[in-house]
Amino acid sequence: MNRRVFLAGWLCLGGIGVAARAPRAGDLPRLAILSPDSPSGGVAPSRLFEALSDLGYADGRNIRLQSRFADNRLDLLPALAAELVAWQPDVIFTHTGAGAFAAAGATKSIPIVVGPAGEAALERLAGNFARPVANVTGFTLAGIGQDGKCLQLLQEAAAGMSHVGVLLNPDNPIWRDTPVDLTTASGQLGVVVVRLESRGAVDIDRVLGELTSRTIDGLLIVDDSTLLGDQEVRARVIEFTRERRLPSASTANDYARSGGLLSLGTDMGFIIRRAAEYVDRIIHGARPSELPVERPAKFRLSVNLATAKAIGLTIPLTILGRADEVIE
Repeated sequence: MNRRVFLAGWLCLGGIGVAARAPRAGDLPRLAILSPDSPSGGVAPSRLFEALSDLGYADGRNIRLQSRFADNRLDLLPALAAELVAWQPDVIFTHTGAGAFAAAGATKSIPIVVGPAGEAALERLAGNFARPVANVTGFTLAGIGQDGKCLQLLQEAAAGMSHVGVLLNPDNPIWRDTPVDLTTASGQLGVVVVRLESRGAVDIDRVLGELTSRTIDGLLIVDDSTLLGDQEVRARVIEFTRERRLPSASTANDYARSGGLLSLGTDMGFIIRRAAEYVDRIIHGARPSELPVERPAKFRLSVNLATAKAIGLTIPLTILGRADEVIE
């Protein structure tokens, strides 16, 4: 099947009901996709579809596909996960900590591949990274201490910062201990980190409005599907940081490319390709316990010089020399 046709069919129909339109065969393996994103904004699902196509899969020919999108409403994920489990798939693919917890809460027997999610989420769900003890395996979004390294880069880029806000979604369990988990890094850097909570599109304008009256001279945005994963929310956050001349950074891979100052992200394309390989191996009989949870080995530092100029900041050569991507 042509890759573009494969992707277009999924994205136009949101992945819902596509399997019902394809020729049904009782012996075809079933893959369910649970995404916190919207059909149009779901980067992980679209890349998964492409990776599956590269592995030779075509819906209705040698696999049956079914998906549910929460449109960035994390509260909808448990019910959507239950719908997919009722379909009795052979394997479930999901991403983000919220998606992983919803899928794991809906089934203890169907294999779940998570690609990717936060380290803490997979640690709780898989138990043992080398040999997962439950029905969950997958890939972590960030390496150990990546948020701390991102904070360090931000402080290095804008020396003199004293208070850095950490913008996160409190409904996502993987941010439960943030910014406590940044204590070591912030202590070494001599900055105070302040927890800032937003549930995405429903309250981002209010949260940013309140931020104008607080003593914040830097902003670290976590890689959450309801924040930077939502194109409109991401654009609003970036617009705010530029208007307020506020240095900002994120572990979201495309943050700097979208107009943010700095990003220290992982290679999402590689992670999703690996996730597709795990799905393939499970379809051919592998168990989650045989598929270790993998951490990203490479990080990509991106610097947006246009944004630096707009907020009146000169990026040190020590950062530019380490950057994988400099956006002008």
